[in-house]
Amino acid sequence: MLPGRSRPAPGAREPAAGPLGVAAPPPRPTRTTASARFRLRPAARERLLGYRHLRPTIVVMGLVIVYPVFRGVLISFQSFRLTRPGEIDFIGFGNYAAVFGDPVVWTAASNTAVWTVSNVVVQIILGTALALLLNERLAGRGLFRSTMLIPWIVPSVAAALIWRWMYDGSAGIVNAVFYRLGIIDDYVAWLGNVGTAMPAVILESIWKGTPFVLIMILAGLQALPGDLYEAAALDGASALHRLRTITLPLLRPTLAIATILTTVGTVNNFNAIWLMTQGGPLHSTEILFTLAYKFAFAEFNFGVAAATSVILFLLLMLPAGLYLFLVERGEDFF
Repeated sequence: MLPGRSRPAPGAREPAAGPLGVAAPPPRPTRTTASARFRLRPAARERLLGYRHLRPTIVVMGLVIVYPVFRGVLISFQSFRLTRPGEIDFIGFGNYAAVFGDPVVWTAASNTAVWTVSNVVVQIILGTALALLLNERLAGRGLFRSTMLIPWIVPSVAAALIWRWMYDGSAGIVNAVFYRLGIIDDYVAWLGNVGTAMPAVILESIWKGTPFVLIMILAGLQALPGDLYEAAALDGASALHRLRTITLPLLRPTLAIATILTTVGTVNNFNAIWLMTQGGPLHSTEILFTLAYKFAFAEFNFGVAAATSVILFLLLMLPAGLYLFLVERGEDFF
């Protein structure tokens, strides 16, 4: 032991000697840093890493979606006419008062309700029925499934133009077939008549949108457990009873999401009405979407057009929010 150094207590451990024979100093106690105390959990770190990778997408979405929405809301509170670009004044809720005071707006709102409810109800019922049929083991089932998708694959502009030609009052195939069958005595201007224009456009929209519902319901049917049907068949349950007690209850999440998406898509279906009737005749097929377009690009009144669009946006937020809620909760909600 070196001189001047105290002898360790009995039973104490002799410190380890260094390279020169001198005992190494005892290790310093570690100090807990702030980063160690507030270290994120692995799951939180993974989420944070995901948000970091999404930063470019978030920036693009903000420029393409968020900014136009806020800009549209701002314009809805301004007197903004394209014919007088230098006279932009803040008028508060003046544009909204003009919208609610316009009788054409209420006609368009009523037409929007008829247009939406008719499309959604028929598309859900017809799409579900076709999905149930195509889910059975039929000869040529693959061919029928492919054929049913054709209306959905056709571009909306092309579909609207084809149906407009079919409804033509002088050379349309609808008039030719109905006349030969004796259903009508003379050719009818289906899109030029107040009583037939809206049903004619609704029929085109149903033809175009039903395959989307069919795909969703068919995917939901194929995900259902087959052992439930086998047990019901062993118990002697009929096909109608299995449909009512097994299929429809298990399809409720899929039916709910299909209904919400069909509602949003129908309200936003601008091409069908605009290319076939442009809201006529006499506003009989006018919906809020086409009316906002006319306010902006026919009357150049961007303030009233923005107010109409904001109202339509708020109306669509309800089904959109419900859709997000159902997707988040999943089957636990049902």
